[in-house]
Amino acid sequence: MLTYGVTDIQNKPSLMKAMDIAEIVDRRAHATLGYFISSKYESYIKPLLEKIDRDEKMNKLHRLKSHQDLAFVEIGVDDGIK
Repeated sequence: MLTYGVTDIQNKPSLMKAMDIAEIVDRRAHATLGYFISSKYESYIKPLLEKIDRDEKMNKLHRLKSHQDLAFVEIGVDDGIK
């Protein structure tokens, strides 16, 4: 995978046409801004991104449910002690 700086892309926008997969970095801030993936790989990557999104949402729901179950149990214990 090639790495391109923001300034490189600003100075030569035609680089985007030559890229397949690239990491976009801000060299001044020493930070990765993201990744560029050509649209010709969309059919491969889109299902994977959708699966990751669904899995993340399910994990959040399970954590929320677990937290709510624990809160309910704590309320139930406190009510039983009084």
